[in-house]
Parts: sequence; C-alpha cells; structure tokens
Amino acid sequence: MDDFAIKINKLCKDYRLYNAHLDRVKETFHPFRKKYHRTHHALQDVSLEVRRGEFVGIIGRNGSGKSTLLQIISGVLYPTSGNVEVNGTTSALLELGAGFNPEFSGRENVYLNASILGISKSDIDNQFSDIESFADIGTFIDQPVKTYSSGMFVRLAFAVAVSIRPQILIVDEALAVGDIFFQQKCIRYMEEEMKNCTKVLVTHDMHAVMNLCDRVYVLDQGKVGFEGSPIESVEYYTKAMQNELFKSSMATENPVQSKLENDEVGNYGGVGWVFVDTEDRAGASEIQIVKARLVSGLEKQPVMTALNGDLLRLEMIIESSVALNSVLFGYILKDRVGNGICGDNTLSMATPTYSLESGLYVVSLIFKWPDIAPDNYLMTLGVGQGDHPLHHVIQCWAHNIINIKGLNDKEAVHGIFTNPIIECEVATIE
Repeated sequence: MDDFAIKINKLCKDYRLYNAHLDRVKETFHPFRKKYHRTHHALQDVSLEVRRGEFVGIIGRNGSGKSTLLQIISGVLYPTSGNVEVNGTTSALLELGAGFNPEFSGRENVYLNASILGISKSDIDNQFSDIESFADIGTFIDQPVKTYSSGMFVRLAFAVAVSIRPQILIVDEALAVGDIFFQQKCIRYMEEEMKNCTKVLVTHDMHAVMNLCDRVYVLDQGKVGFEGSPIESVEYYTKAMQNELFKSSMATENPVQSKLENDEVGNYGGVGWVFVDTEDRAGASEIQIVKARLVSGLEKQPVMTALNGDLLRLEMIIESSVALNSVLFGYILKDRVGNGICGDNTLSMATPTYSLESGLYVVSLIFKWPDIAPDNYLMTLGVGQGDHPLHHVIQCWAHNIINIKGLNDKEAVHGIFTNPIIECEVATIE
C-alpha cells in the first residue's frame, strides 16, 4: 500500500479576472479572439507529499493560495494543470458554513452534510447523539443555522466532519473560531481519537502549528517557499514577513563579520560566541546583531546550563550602519517547539533607550534565569527602535541563536512556570 495519503505534483490553478461582467461576453464572441481578461496564478507548480498519519501544516500570508490548495485536495475545485492523488476517505472543514443550508435547522444540516460526505441515514441515526453531544449547542440544534453564531457553526461542522472517522481530515482556519474551551476539546480529540488519521491544517495561529504539526509548508504567492519542521517553517515565515515589511533582503551581507572572526575587535574575540548568520536575521537592518553569547553574571564564563535564580549576562556585539536614536534591546526565551515563554526589553528599565552613532557596540543584558520547568530552551535576540514596549521598529531580530538547558532545584514544577500560592484558607460552611 502507498505510504502517502496525499501526493501533489506540479499543481497549477489559474483564474481569469475581468474588469467588468460584460468583458466575459465580449471575449466569448469577439471574432478575433481578443482577450479581455488577465490571468491570476493562484497556485504555481506546487508539489508536496503528506504521509499517512502525518499532521501537516500549511501557512503563508493572505492570498498565498492556502485555501485554494485545500479546496483542490478536497475535490471542491479542479486544478488547471498538475496531478493530485488522495488515498483515503476525506473529510474537510473549509470556510465557515460551507455545505450548510442557512434555512435548514442544525439537525437537518447534519443529515445534509452527512449525505454529501457519503454517509447513510441509518449510520447518522446511530451517531447523531454523539454528534449532538460533541457540538454541545443545546436546543439550537433544531433552529435554522442562519441564527447561529460563528462559534456554533464551527461546533456543528467539526462534530459532523469527525463523525465519519475519516482517514484524511482537512481543516481551513476553522479552529481559530469559537471559544477556547471548544478549541481545546477539538485539539484533544484529534490527538487522542484521531492518532492514525492524516491531518492537514491551514492556519495563521503559529502556536497551533508548532504544537500540533509534524511538518509545515510555507506558501508564498502560489508557490512552495519552504518546507521543514514547524519551528524552522515558522521562523522562515516570520523572517520573510519582517524583511518584506522593511524591504530588506534576506541575503544582506554583514560587512564586519570577517573582522570579528579574526578577533580584531577589542577583547571580544573570546570563547562561547555564536555568530549570527544572515539567514537567521530579519528586520530593517540599519543595526545588525553580529554575534552573541550567554555567560555567568559574575565570572563572565560561557554557560551551557542555568539553574533557577542564576544571574546571567546576555552579550551581543552589534553594528550600527547609521546614527540612530531611541534604540532598545531585548530577548525572548522559547521552548523546544518555539513557544514564547518569557522575555523583556529595555523599555522596562530606568534607561529605556539609547542613542548610537555608526560603529560597533557590545550590549550586555543582565537577568535571572526564571523558575521554569527543566528542559532545553532557545533565545531569540532583538534590537528595536521606538518607545512603545510592543509596537516599535524591528531593526534586527536574531532567531533562536542561543541554546541553553534550563535546570530547576524544586521537586515539582506545575506547568511551565512555578507561580507560588501566597496563602490558602479553608473554612467550614455551616
């Protein structure tokens, strides 16, 4: 049996765009076949493979072709050219309300949706109580779905989609709608009840991608721009968005790297430094982080592990190509799958920003290792410009540069952080 659930080879999908409806008629009957349309390439030579039982994510900016790709896989759309092979029963949760008749009740739409998916009425009769229980929309099950909120739409649609126990489940942004309790319920169901099911997820939720997916494809202008692990793909996508925002090339040369590699800058040639490659940077690039290291706060010796409460010093060597005011520095600590755990920037300090002339600088950020669970962690470093703690220009963002193993001397850490209970009161009710 073929190990692949989905195989796509050189897939293309084109649309004809007209400035006016009349242009379609003109083009159809023009004696000399004059063209009144322009061609939009929604997908261009897309090739990808999804193995059986794999959870694959597809991310990209709006208009990159994600939803079009899922609709072709689901059989809703036909490609202009290329091959699509889908091996297994497929259930798709596409745009909100797709396949639902707004005038029908939720109960009637369950049977309508089931018939579209090829499920017999008798099978749905047997499963209806489970579908109703999972959707958990109460008496609204017998109300017209045009009266439903977006969250109720998703509840019912997801309950129907998973009720047939598909071999392939396709979800397009639906899990981003509705309350957090139902989102957790859906994720738990996919992880526990659908372990062997192949799942394809399109989303803008990078945390969902990193926590759920085995592999991720990044689509850009209808093409596959990158394919890799969740953390690599999210980094690629984030850097591409940052570089586009600031019109900066991802291949910017670093004019001072060779000088630093030869230990010609003061006493900062030492040990423990990690050079920041061009592919690991993003931002406006008027300031660039060239290398960084994590050392003990007092002895300034490079560290590979950190215990809760340890005083640490994050050192960065940066180059400013121009004179800039309101420059700030910060970091984010991430877990092994790329979730942000904690971090800070200098805007929280008494001296929040700095003025720099063009040249080389060493920046030291001193902090204590947090009281977090023992694990491997990554540090992303940043240099910004502005005076707002969240909204400022990203001059340089160095992704996952430092790897550090966190330790904790406490017997148990509940969750990610230990957040101590200050007091406990127990009172008798009379």
